[in-house]
Amino acid sequence: MPSFRSNKKIIREWIQRTDWVKEIPLPAQLDASTEMEIINALFACLPQGDIITKRAAYTIGLTISNLYKKNTEQAKVCIRRFMWHMNEESGNIGWGIPQAFGESLAQNAELAKVYHNVLISYVYNINSDSNYCDHAPLRVACYEGVYIMGLVRKEYRERICTVLQASLEDDPACLEFMKRILNEFQCA
Repeated sequence: MPSFRSNKKIIREWIQRTDWVKEIPLPAQLDASTEMEIINALFACLPQGDIITKRAAYTIGLTISNLYKKNTEQAKVCIRRFMWHMNEESGNIGWGIPQAFGESLAQNAELAKVYHNVLISYVYNINSDSNYCDHAPLRVACYEGVYIMGLVRKEYRERICTVLQASLEDDPACLEFMKRILNEFQCA
């Protein structure tokens, strides 16, 4: 039975490959591992930053989407784990979580139907009772997660555009990223 430590080592080596592309399957050494064991090891890669975070987030999204086909409730547990990590009470800073959240929703339409508003809520400061991420560097990652989802799930772009346009004056720390999304999504 593979251990968390060995899975993490295999995944880190795989994800750091210079020839890594999305189409390369997970290493054969992980074949005996469950989706949850793979997801847990990938979670450890999320805070690494830059390309490692992007690759880990993409792979988590793909793995959660595959898990959804086998065990819908377990896939939802993974999404709720993202939500817990983004909660201040969790004690986590959440690095990489918004991108993994966005990738998971981008890669699974059913999960997106249920959870897209939660992801969007991290960038929408409606009042003190919201999920708004008040840590600007992490909020940029939240915008990135929303962007990742919106690239694939075009049906949510209108909602994304509405939220971003309402936030333009309230979020100078993330203004450039917001403008990029609004421009790319062709928001009116």
